Amino acid sequence: MKQKKQSGLFDISGEGPKKEIPAGASQPADEEKLFRVGEFLDFLNGLWKGKEYAVQGEISEFKMHPSGAYFALKDAEGEGVLYCYMNPYAYRTLGFALEDGFVVRAYGVPNIYKPKGRMSFVVRTMTLAGEGSLKKAYEALKKKLENEGLFARKRPIPEFITRIGIITSKTGAVIDDFRKNLKPLGLHLSLFDTRVEGPSAPANIIRGLRWFNEHHLECDVIVVIRGGGSLEDLQPFNNELVARAVFSSEIPVIAGIGHDRDVPIVSLVADAQTSTPSFAAAAINESWDRVVLGVPRLERELALAFEGALAKLRLRLSRYGERFLTRLARLTVRYRTLEVSLVRMFALRLSAINSQLMHAAQYLSAVDPERNLKLGYGIVFDAHGRVMKDARNAKEGEMIAARLYRGSLMARIEKKTE
Repeated sequence: MKQKKQSGLFDISGEGPKKEIPAGASQPADEEKLFRVGEFLDFLNGLWKGKEYAVQGEISEFKMHPSGAYFALKDAEGEGVLYCYMNPYAYRTLGFALEDGFVVRAYGVPNIYKPKGRMSFVVRTMTLAGEGSLKKAYEALKKKLENEGLFARKRPIPEFITRIGIITSKTGAVIDDFRKNLKPLGLHLSLFDTRVEGPSAPANIIRGLRWFNEHHLECDVIVVIRGGGSLEDLQPFNNELVARAVFSSEIPVIAGIGHDRDVPIVSLVADAQTSTPSFAAAAINESWDRVVLGVPRLERELALAFEGALAKLRLRLSRYGERFLTRLARLTVRYRTLEVSLVRMFALRLSAINSQLMHAAQYLSAVDPERNLKLGYGIVFDAHGRVMKDARNAKEGEMIAARLYRGSLMARIEKKTE
């Protein structure tokens, strides 16, 4: 933060200059405020309290003690030197190691240590600045994590991804590009909104990774995305703490981070890396390829299998039909043979029956009572309708009937002769 310079007067009361005083002139006695040394130092520290300043310089005299990191920032050109202090926790959360020669942008507040009257810059956080420092830190971290095996582990991306955790900023074109490139597969998206650039980005990205892992949202994957940028812009994704958080995630991570040359460390650690958010969306779509591409293929295979089975069935039916027709022809021949035999047998049997009937007719004609009645014979019946054959069975006075060829007679027996 730049301080506005004022010529001739620096007002420490906070009320601003009341009038211009020539250099070297004395302040009137009635406007003087007399400080004790400690009070004046407290006053100066109070002026800076609650504010944060950004200072860029090159690190020198770097030393790490249990009490914290001590180093100086100096101008690349000029004679300016600013002694700095960083507490152990702030240093551990940087995500990269400091060394002499690194050009950094430090964020903090000045402080004067009263017992020694020495001013130092208390650094809260910092980022690397300058192509050389960024490249050197990138290569050192890349080699370190590669030796530890963080780049070798690649968990498989699940098939049929439906629930996606997204870590990026909700503003800008990145999230829109990602969503537009997703196919309409009924996906459920959960966004953890965070800055993806600047000194606060690493901590927020780590918080997002932990949030998805701890809140049991049953995400199939976590997608970390941002657009392209320079090596300086991509510092949050070349941060050791962020890389280790990605490696520690129980949920597979897809990195879709734009870059020109050097692949971000986070992308190397992630289970799947893509060069843009759009390609990250394509990786999600590809998890459905077995269905999207496989179903039409299976439909074709099923249709071909059905046609093949139908052709085989037709062939079998044709063969069965031929066999049936052959057997039917044989049965027809047998039927006709049997028909001729049956007709012949029936004719012979009918002829025999006719002959028998003729003989029977002749016999019946010979023994027909009607014939005898025509000749003048009669048939006598007793009172009970029984044919009388013996006169001994007749009784005198009994009524009898006599049947003639034409008609019958009723008579009473007056006398019988045995």
